[in-house]
Amino acid sequence: GASDGWVNGRDVYEWVEFITDQTPDLSDPNDQSVGYLDRWVSEESPGYRDAITYFEGVMGGYGLDVQKHKFQSGTLWVTNICGYKVGTTFPDEWLVFGAHFDIAAYPTGVPYGEIIPGTDQVGYGTRTGAYDNTAGTSMVLTTAKVLAEFDARRTMVFCLWSSEEEGLWGSSGFANDVPPGVTISNYLNLDMAGINYPGDYALSVYLGPDGTGEEIDQPGMFHLTEWIGSDALNLAYQMERGAAEWAQGGESPLWNNQYEDVVAIYESPTARSDHQPFQEIGVATLGWNGVVDGYPCYHKTCDKLVTMEEYMLTDTATGEANLVHSWDIVTWWAVYAFLHMDQTPVPNEL
Repeated sequence: GASDGWVNGRDVYEWVEFITDQTPDLSDPNDQSVGYLDRWVSEESPGYRDAITYFEGVMGGYGLDVQKHKFQSGTLWVTNICGYKVGTTFPDEWLVFGAHFDIAAYPTGVPYGEIIPGTDQVGYGTRTGAYDNTAGTSMVLTTAKVLAEFDARRTMVFCLWSSEEEGLWGSSGFANDVPPGVTISNYLNLDMAGINYPGDYALSVYLGPDGTGEEIDQPGMFHLTEWIGSDALNLAYQMERGAAEWAQGGESPLWNNQYEDVVAIYESPTARSDHQPFQEIGVATLGWNGVVDGYPCYHKTCDKLVTMEEYMLTDTATGEANLVHSWDIVTWWAVYAFLHMDQTPVPNEL
């Protein structure tokens, strides 16, 4: 089950619940809701601007030095929110932890049924994006809070990326504009993690960059990740099953199908999230996700917390309990990896 320790899945759950809260609030001119909805594309969206202001305040409350990176993509202005804590020994080496805070936008505005309940939007777009990627956003906020209390050797950078859904605009803008004299030591990514083990879906722990696909090109990252999973998190059995599934079918089935007791650690041959720009500048990365293309509410109105709970229901536990347990596993895995990478960065071995 889930812990109630330094970091825990319950805190992540409560963040997701709060951020996606659709309780009407007509005094809020941005999304008319209690939560922080409609985080679409760019600063053209009132909900997006409102979320930036809120997340900036949260990270500042943790004692981090918060910086907004505002830049232009085409005709649109987009903004990353990053909280920094300067390292005590290697301040010019940045250890970056990120997730995109934007969500898939409706092509033609909020559907009628989302304002006056009674009908469902079945096409592209969501107001809440609970799984993609309020979950990742919430895990960054949860881990940033506890790690901000820690004096690290390297500068810790906690980022909420903009406009991932439009083509990795935010993370690309950051990775391609690293200040002179600064190096990114490692990058950790959280995107669509939650609907996975201990539910009936695989937890993928992906690392890279991948080379040939025929052998492990990043043995240092692979063995660190494997050691944390088997030792600290007691997932050796699930990882053994995951290795067998990966060997048999590769990544695609893990992102689509149902599994029992499967945690797969592998070098990902694809890069569909914010780790890609960091790999392109030579940084070794690590990330977590659950089911992706096999989630029927991917980029749709029904991507809500209640839907996630429905998909995480098993014979032995409620959907909520499994979801909390899932986020407990991922946040602890990420924190353990983060602390090890602060002690000894993991090199890109390609």
